[in-house]
Parts: sequence; structure tokens; C-alpha cells
Amino acid sequence: MKTLVLYATQYGYTADCAARLKAELVGDVTLVDLGKQSAPELGGYDAVIVGGSIYMGRVQAKVSVFCAAHEGELLQKTLGVFLCCGVPQSLEESLAASFPESLKKHAKAVGCFGGELRTARMKPMHKLIANMMQKAGGKSGIEPPKPNPQAVLDFAAAMNA
Repeated sequence: MKTLVLYATQYGYTADCAARLKAELVGDVTLVDLGKQSAPELGGYDAVIVGGSIYMGRVQAKVSVFCAAHEGELLQKTLGVFLCCGVPQSLEESLAASFPESLKKHAKAVGCFGGELRTARMKPMHKLIANMMQKAGGKSGIEPPKPNPQAVLDFAAAMNA
């Protein structure tokens, strides 16, 4: 089976998750960072997985634009969608804001791979906002984002089934 994994990443966590996913998927897997490359034609792939990270409640625009432009083609493929999201409680809201309903319903696997604040890679303003949110969250008892490697394994198992 030939699988295409399309994703966008802000600070590298989503790219790391996509690489872990590739290692777990059966068959020939191609990774494409939509922030750096254009997506290839989908015709040569049996399955397509699309994902990104959540900022301000939405996935990166390149992911949303790709899904909207190729919705019909994606509905003809074995499909998976994932998000890297530091607040798993808001996953349903983030999915609704990020992917067309038809794609979510069609997807063989839908996953949330957790999140990770990589402040060393952030621009100063993003770092300031992230630190403020962490302080405010800590006072409210909200846990900071954390990776969920088991979710990547579960997603891959569902796609391989």
C-alpha cells in the first residue's frame, strides 16, 4: 500500500509525529511538509493522512486549504486525519474548525497526538504568550501540553488494519 502523509508544523513537533507515524505504517510511505513542499498528485496513493498542529484553535492554513481544494479526491481514498493539540479536551472543537465534516466522517482514523511547547524555537512574541498561558494554566490546574506517543501507535494500527 502506498500512503501519503501530508502535514504542516510550526516548531517541529508535528514533523516528529509524522516521522513516528511513517515508521509504524505498513508499505511505502511518503512524508510531505506542506509548509515546505507542494503536495504531489494523489492518484498514485492508496491512502492519504493529513495533519497539523493547532494554533489559536485551528490547524495551519496550508492544511485547511489543501483539504478544501482536494476534498473530493480525499473522499475516494483511505483517509486519516490527525492533530497535534496541547489541549485534548478541545479536540472536537479543533477538528471541527480544521477539517470539513465529510472528511472527518470518512476518515478511517482520527487522532490527537498531544503537544509540546518548544519555546527554544519560538519567536519572542510566541514565547511570551506561551509562557503567560503556562503560568495562567498552572494557577487554574491545567496541565501543560504533553506528547502522546501511544496515540501515534494507535492511529497507525487503525490505518494498517
